[in-house]
Order: sequence, then C-alpha cells, then structure tokens
Amino acid sequence: MGRVLEPRGAAAPGLGLPMALLGVVWGVVGLAWLVRLAGTTASWLSGHGWVSPPLSGEFVRLLISDGVDAVWPGTSTRAVVVLALLLVAAVTSAGCALTVVGRRLLARTEGLAQAHEVAPLTPALAKERARRLRRSLSRQSDRDVAADDVGLALGVLMPRGPRLRASWEDVLLAVMAPRAGKTTTLTVPIVRRAPGPVLATSIKPDLWEVTHAARAASTGERVWVFDPQGVTGQSQSMWWDPLRGVTTVEEATRLAGHFITEIRGDKDGRDFWSSAAHDLLANLLLAAALSQRSLPEVYEWLTEPAVPTAANLLRVHGHHAASAAVVGRQNGAVETRDGVYETARTAASALRDPVIMRWLIPPRISGATECDELDTAAFVTSRQTLHLLSKNGAGTAAPLVAALVDQLMHDGIRAAERSPGARLDPPLVVVLDEAANICKISDLPDLYSHLGSRGVVPLTVLQSYRQGVRVWGEAGMDSLWSAATVKLVGAGIDDAKFAEDVSRLVGEHDVAVRSYADGTGDARQRASRSVTTSLRRQRLLPPEDLRAMPKGTALVLATGLRVAQVRLEPYYEGPARRGGR
Repeated sequence: MGRVLEPRGAAAPGLGLPMALLGVVWGVVGLAWLVRLAGTTASWLSGHGWVSPPLSGEFVRLLISDGVDAVWPGTSTRAVVVLALLLVAAVTSAGCALTVVGRRLLARTEGLAQAHEVAPLTPALAKERARRLRRSLSRQSDRDVAADDVGLALGVLMPRGPRLRASWEDVLLAVMAPRAGKTTTLTVPIVRRAPGPVLATSIKPDLWEVTHAARAASTGERVWVFDPQGVTGQSQSMWWDPLRGVTTVEEATRLAGHFITEIRGDKDGRDFWSSAAHDLLANLLLAAALSQRSLPEVYEWLTEPAVPTAANLLRVHGHHAASAAVVGRQNGAVETRDGVYETARTAASALRDPVIMRWLIPPRISGATECDELDTAAFVTSRQTLHLLSKNGAGTAAPLVAALVDQLMHDGIRAAERSPGARLDPPLVVVLDEAANICKISDLPDLYSHLGSRGVVPLTVLQSYRQGVRVWGEAGMDSLWSAATVKLVGAGIDDAKFAEDVSRLVGEHDVAVRSYADGTGDARQRASRSVTTSLRRQRLLPPEDLRAMPKGTALVLATGLRVAQVRLEPYYEGPARRGGR
C-alpha cells in the first residue's frame, strides 16, 4: 500500500479529469489565438498589410483545409510557423515562471489570514476605529481623514491584499534579525508618518539621518536630538535635567533603577549588592533633586562614603527615613559599605563623563551655548520629534536614554489623564529601536498593559526573543510578548524554541492524503487498484519555513485575529511616497 500527500493548494480529489479536459479546451483556444497573432504579424512584416481575421471556427477550418495562403494571401507559411513557435515558447516560459512564483507565494500564505479574517486592520474598519479613538477625527469626513491619521502601517497583506494598520490603542513588539530591513521598512516609515509627537531611540545615526528633515518639513515643529556621545556628529543644541521632576522617593527610585539595570543584566538576577546600590543611589538622587544640586555632585558623594552632605540635605527636606538609610549605610561594616558604594559607582559611571554631563546640566554651568532645555511635559502634547542616541556598552549614556524615554511616557500618561476621553490626541508614538541595548526600562512589560489605553503607542524592536530575555528575564519577556497587542516576526529567526512557539501559534490545517491499495488473489484482483482519501493535520508554517521567510516579509500576530503575512514597505516605496492610502 502506498500513501501520497497532496501538495498544498492541490485540487480536491475527483476533480483531476474535469480540470484536465478544461485545460485542453483552453489550450486549443490559446494556440489558435497565438497562430492568428503570428500570421497577422507575418503578413504585416512581409508588406501585405495587417490582416487580422476573426478568431472563430471558420478561421480554424480554413487554415487547416486551405493553408496559410488562404487566410493571409502572399504570406510565407514558414514565417508564420516560426513566429508561432516563438510566441508559444515565450508564453510557455512566462507561464512556467508565473506558476513557480505563484506556487511559492501561495505556499507561504496558504492557510494564513485573508483580508476578511483581519478586517479590523484593513482600511475601512481601521478608519472607523481611529475616529472612535481620536475625537479630532470624529469631526472630519471620511475623505478628509488622512491615511497616517488612521494608525501605524504594518505592511501589505500577502499575496495581494490591502495595507494593514495597527490602531492607536495597540502596543507593538517587533522581533526582527539584523539586516532584515527593520530600519527601512518599519522604524523610518513610522517616525516619518506619525501624526503627533514621536520619540525614537537608536545606536546608529541612520534613523535620524533619514527622518529629521522630513519630520521638520511635515510637522513644522522642532526635531530634538539627545546625543551625548556624538553618534550623529551634530553639535549640542539641547539639554535635559533628569532631576527636575524628582520630588518623591518613588520618582528617585525609578531614576536610579535605569542606572542599576545596566549592571544587573537579567531582571531575575537581583542580589544584595545591586539592591543595596539601588537604594543608596535613589536616596542620593533625591537629596540632589530636593536641594537643586547636579548629577556630577551625586557622583562625588558616591566617591566619598563618609561625607554626610546627602543625609543632611534629606533631613532638612523632611525625608528622615531616607536620611537614616544613608547614615546607616555609611556607618555599616567597611567591607559592606565599600562594596555597595562601588556597585553604585559602577552603575552611575556615566555621571563621571563631563562630555555626557554637558547634556544634563544648565548651560551656565556647563559652558554650552545656544542650548534649549527640553520641556518633557510640553513635548507630549506637541508634534515635535526627539531622537535619542547612545553607544552600546559600559559607561555609555544608555541609562540616561532610558530615563528620558521613561519620563516622556509617564508625562504622556499624565497628560492623557487630563485630556478628553483620557487619551492623547494625536497619540505619542514611541519607537524603541535597540531597546535591549540602550533603553532597558525594567518595568516596560508592565507599562505595556496600559500605555495603549492612554494614547501612548510604543513599538519595541528586538533582534531576537532571547535578547529580550537577557534584559527582562523569562517572566518579563513572556509578559511583554503577551501584553503586545500587535506582534511582528520578521525574517532570519534562528532561535529554534522561539520558531517552534511561533509555528504553533500560526496553527495547522487539513491536507488530503491519498492511499493506494493493490489487489490480491487472482490476476484480475491483482490488476485492480483502490484509492482512498483521508485528511491529516499539518503545520501551516513549520519552523524551517519560518526561518526561511524572505527579507521584506513578516508575520503579524494581532490579538483576536488569525496570523497574517505581510510584505513590508520600504519608506521610499510606501504610501506616502506614492500618494496612496
């Protein structure tokens, strides 16, 4: 007994003969049309005029019975035959090529979502949803609502579907390997076309280079660059005081956490030294903020464990518990005290760099000229743009990038709470490229659970799932993945476990399996053959196919919808470039 697995997209069992007959009929018609085109062309080339007889049964009868000269007088039969053969060869080659491409395309998308299965992401329903979420759009007619006001473009549904868009209450996560096109097809288009304020992080200048002029032209508002380490090569034109908004122990603890995260690594890897250093650094930052001191002074306090300045300042401002904590740390065992202070100094090593500090203290102190202070509260209700850049590694400005992003997101939440409908309009778009390297916000997975309801739309871009695990731990990364309402999985996924998990989420489908049984017994029975057909479940997208997805494509996993595959659009080919929606 033999078993034959039907190929994907195969015709239903029992339809083979009718489909073959239909193919023969249309093949004959097509051949007649090609001969007619060849004869007409040969007649014209030989100088006997453009003779184009109607394609009919009489044309075929006359051609077969009386020959070429009866249909195209004076035309060489050989010329007609040669042209006909050339046309047949060209059409056959084109048909084969299209068949191969079509089969590959269908093989990748068969069983994945069709347009009606991702209807909330398609233009009509996405626009309806945007008008509900943004009050400013409810007063406009459908014709006046721009495509980019509707939501963030995700890509074009494959094989030939509409453009899909995330809504303004979605929170997004993208897992795309290096060189998979995430900059040209994802971060650049989103930054350039966002209708409201945008902040974007990066470790390279390419995102800033491609977007800053376009954003300035489209919004008419300022494009800020926070680049303490000179990644873009631009001179300093702004400064930001991380201590300005610190008035409580909670706020100081959040700010200190961005420095400690740089040395803690895996979030699950808490230990005594990092926890104690976190508590110490938070108290010192609070003391500096309440007394209007600067971050360089905080680092000085870390280098002199016996100096009581910070404890005294905390006591003067009524924070007796924090003051006692600092005093207790200073009076503890020398080995323990020095270990805690050393850990805190390592975490806050960026504060010892005068070049970085110029971006964090007033120009009158740093000596910088023509620098404006960034007002984070005003930024989130504007249409301005902020690029945040840092190098990767120890002693970089990464903790400050994370602190500024965190400050802006919380300012966005506070502004939304004061807005009609408790949402920002237009929304604040947060593009966290290289988030696992320079924007390690420890509670980002928790923030994802409610940012979308406030009109703060984050997109976190990771090179792999494991990269996120190294920052937020297994539990944290699982929470981030689960909380993201729209997930994009791009090409080049080499993590076998992650590929298997995504493959299972894509699901399975039924495929026809034919079984053949040869007869037994006498000669007549042995000559007989029975065919039975059954169904078998098979993965729509096995892990090996997921890994081999071509560049420029991605899977879209949206909450409550089937998994779809999209073709990502480079910014130089997208709707804004073509003027389409």
